[in-house]
Amino acid sequence: MKATTIRMHDTMLDRVDSLAKSVNRSRTWVINQAVERFLSYEEWFVHEVKAGVREATEGEVASHEEVAERFAKWDVNAN
Repeated sequence: MKATTIRMHDTMLDRVDSLAKSVNRSRTWVINQAVERFLSYEEWFVHEVKAGVREATEGEVASHEEVAERFAKWDVNAN
């Protein structure tokens, strides 16, 4: 494992320390968990956006009629 240094507002570091104390973990553990969750979400999001752009480029999108039909199943007017 490599060490790194980050700059953080005092209030955020206080929140990290408070959470670490609440869950009986270290500051490092809390920060690592936060970074892991952030990266996992952002990687997923980028993947999904790229997949959506690819689908749109390839014409794999629902027509207005298809969307309206599906919304109508929930009694929502999509027009």
